[in-house]
Amino acid sequence: VRARAVVLATGASPREMGLPGERELRGRGVAYCATCDGMMYRNKTVAVLGGGNSAVADALYLSKLCREVYLIHRRDTLRASKVYMDALKDSGIQILWNSRAVGLLRDKRVSGLVLEDVRTWARRELACEGIFVAIGRVPDTELFRGQVELDEQGYIKADETTRTGLPGVFAVGDVRTKPLRQIVTATADGATASHFIEQYLMEENR
Repeated sequence: VRARAVVLATGASPREMGLPGERELRGRGVAYCATCDGMMYRNKTVAVLGGGNSAVADALYLSKLCREVYLIHRRDTLRASKVYMDALKDSGIQILWNSRAVGLLRDKRVSGLVLEDVRTWARRELACEGIFVAIGRVPDTELFRGQVELDEQGYIKADETTRTGLPGVFAVGDVRTKPLRQIVTATADGATASHFIEQYLMEENR
């Protein structure tokens, strides 16, 4: 397939916990986007896995909807920015330190988590109706490795014009380096790319 311009829009996938049954329970208690699926867990107990800005932001959002919110982190300090740390203080969110998920409890849906203390290896069960996984995303860029420039996390380096370092190649949506990955920013990238692709083709025709 040959084209005068190419748009790369392969996106990014949520990083999974890697637990048995996780994919089967996706949409039945396992979720990867609090703003997308949070309303389904109104007045319920949920757990958020992670310790960075995304995890804390998800936990804060869910704390306004859910009966109880547990933030589970495998270390004894969070990696989140100060603004998030300040917001946590009066949020009612319960933080479970030095803990990692090693199993899912289930019936037809998620009913809880099996947690392991990373220092003592002791295990405990946590009852919850929803699990929000916020341990990062994996850009779908292996196809382009060595062809366009990627950042340290594997996202395509493209500026706000969506241009990459390769003339005629543009990157839009979650696949490109950017501070916020949501549907609205992806669609905005599409509109931006269409403008600059048109400009690029006009310049090529001169």
